[in-house]
Parts: sequence; C-alpha cells; structure tokens
Amino acid sequence: MANLKRYYEKKFANYPDLVDLLTFREMLGGIGDSFARRLIHEQRVKYTFVRPHFWISKRSIIDYILSDDYARRHLKVWA
Repeated sequence: MANLKRYYEKKFANYPDLVDLLTFREMLGGIGDSFARRLIHEQRVKYTFVRPHFWISKRSIIDYILSDDYARRHLKVWA
C-alpha cells in the first residue's frame, strides 16, 4: 500500500495541493460531473467549499484511490 501511495504522489506531483472539480474529475480518469459531486457529498473525499467552487485536496484524492470504495467501483486513473 505504501508503494502505491508513493506512486500516486509522484504521478500527481505536478498538481497543486488543492484542485478544483474539473481537475479532480481529470485525476480520477475523466469521471462525470455528477459522479464527482456525489463523491464529494458522500464525503468520500475531503474538500473545502469556497463559494462557488469545491476544492479537493490532493492527499484526499490519493486516499480515495487507495480505498475499497474506489476498487469496488472499478475506477481507473489515467496513465
């Protein structure tokens, strides 16, 4: 698990520590807007809401990618 975490930290190194919804969707392989918002509202990822934008932490995205929920949904990060 630690190796995977380091892999994604390196993979996402060029992204800022907080990303907007569009970048979040891109990082998760191009998921749809409504699905991304559902992940936020279900609190599957940590975020900050500064009207009118959601800001999602890169660390939270990596934690979600390593989660059982991510694996169950068979999501894939773009290479």
